[in-house]
Amino acid sequence: MKIPLNEAISPLVLKAVEDDITVIDTDAMVNSANTAMVLGGSRSVASRINELTEGRVESILADDEVYPKPVPLGEVCVTEADILPCSFVFHLSTHGNLQEMVNAANKLGEKEELQDRMQRVLLNSIKLGVSNLLRECEERHLNRMTMPLIGTGTLNLPKLLAIEVLVGTLTTQLLERPPQFLKEISIVTPESTIFGFLKDYLDTIEIDVHPEEESDLIMNGGPNLENFSLLHLKSSVLESKDFKEEPTEMESASPQSVAYEAIEEISSLKKKLAEINRKNRNLEKQNKEFSEETKKLLTHNRELEQEILLLNRNVMSPQEAWSRSDLPLPLAYAQDILNSEEDPNRSYLNSITAIGIVHKYFFSLVCAEYKAAGCFNREINELLNERFRQNSITDGSWHWVGLNIARAFQDENKNGNVIENIVNIWLQKDGTWSRFSDVLKKLINLRNEIHDPVGADNSRALDWLAKFSPLWEEMCTLSASLLNYELVYIDSIQNFLPGERIRYAVKHLRGGYSVPQSGTLDLVEQYNPEELFLRDPANDRMLALSPFVVYEYSQVTNSREAYCIDHIQHSRVHFRAFRYAHFHYEDHEGVGPFFNDQ
Repeated sequence: MKIPLNEAISPLVLKAVEDDITVIDTDAMVNSANTAMVLGGSRSVASRINELTEGRVESILADDEVYPKPVPLGEVCVTEADILPCSFVFHLSTHGNLQEMVNAANKLGEKEELQDRMQRVLLNSIKLGVSNLLRECEERHLNRMTMPLIGTGTLNLPKLLAIEVLVGTLTTQLLERPPQFLKEISIVTPESTIFGFLKDYLDTIEIDVHPEEESDLIMNGGPNLENFSLLHLKSSVLESKDFKEEPTEMESASPQSVAYEAIEEISSLKKKLAEINRKNRNLEKQNKEFSEETKKLLTHNRELEQEILLLNRNVMSPQEAWSRSDLPLPLAYAQDILNSEEDPNRSYLNSITAIGIVHKYFFSLVCAEYKAAGCFNREINELLNERFRQNSITDGSWHWVGLNIARAFQDENKNGNVIENIVNIWLQKDGTWSRFSDVLKKLINLRNEIHDPVGADNSRALDWLAKFSPLWEEMCTLSASLLNYELVYIDSIQNFLPGERIRYAVKHLRGGYSVPQSGTLDLVEQYNPEELFLRDPANDRMLALSPFVVYEYSQVTNSREAYCIDHIQHSRVHFRAFRYAHFHYEDHEGVGPFFNDQ
């Protein structure tokens, strides 16, 4: 059973506020701080606190005996509020200097990119920090807490992702340990657009709960009061001393007259019944005709919709395609983070992430088509399985995997099941790379020029972006045909319809940050529920994406996320979220995702 978020965590309320966090009347205000507790940074809550208090709060934090440095990530330093309109300021340690962050990242291993590991450090500190913030509120019997979008300042966590991470983490903690004193948590942002999304997100999100009391309530339910009253009334009337039975007309009449009347009545009833049966047959005939007509109209409607889709494909420019609001979820997120920042250094870091997303998504589709075609080349199967058994698949490895599969399709003169022109997208007729493949390779090479992604200055970032932007725009132009397919997650089979069609309850994974749109699809083929598919709306063809792309629950955002396969280790498949450095794991049996049963 799904219920709204605030209903699930009641009596506590989680709300969005558009304002400067330093002017809000509250019990405790949260400040995302560094491990040295130096209240600096540009456009940060910390710098605003330092400005308003004229450095007095920072001088309190400078006492190493009270606040030993460096403060471990996720820990909270509590100070009084000085002139701020709150009782306490909770300084949450979320980041250190570059060397501290690199050291923390290296403790997570070296299989992932440094930037990904540093993002994981941030996510872990937020998770631990939220737990500590809630604990501090309870220990002080506080009723209200305000918090900013942690990680979106100098830490460069995309704002829309930060919302989902923070809300998801809060929700998990509040459901596991409901607070006794805390009644209101306000998430504050001064930006109108971000506030709008935050508010909509809090209003829309639902929590899956399975209360144990529900079954007990049903099993132990009392009698139907309405029926009980009626029965009781009838019984009372029958048992009443005032009730006297009067002889009926039939009792006073002769047996012959009663018989004649009965025969006449039966005859009349038979005529009425025959008339009713005739009308029913006519209605059934009309209903059948209407059903056939409805079926024809639905078929014609589907044909018209498919014609419109095909026409739109021919009319819509590549630039228009990438500005659509219904981009497949991973690509929408890549586009969103590219457009979310104006600061050169932040745009530079976001561009690196976007390159990785498009490679994982596009080449995962190639893998899924190959699996659907039966993994028909044993030699390539062995090479691919061996590559997936190694460490995390890099962007360059994805490129190698995809092109090997495309050449296998070309050699066998095969088409894709859903992406029919899969060969022409990646290869020319002579087997050399297509321009699309070449541009993606150039993006990888540009990405590999970066040796210190977290230490770039604005000048260096601007130079890199000047080379990146035309390549990205060309990639958008050349990939337009791949945007015609949508990601569909099948929740369940809803009904079996006439005409051998099946109605599925589905989620459409489109747009970069909204709650997935629920709906239904009427399809001829039978598909497994709780799986992710690539669908061609023009002909209803469906491509199963597992085990390359899956849609699974994330403890970070407290909702389902799109994950891409990262590597296979022993009997375990490692998946990485498209949007951030978070992993999902599944048990795996068999030699690998690429094998042929023949």
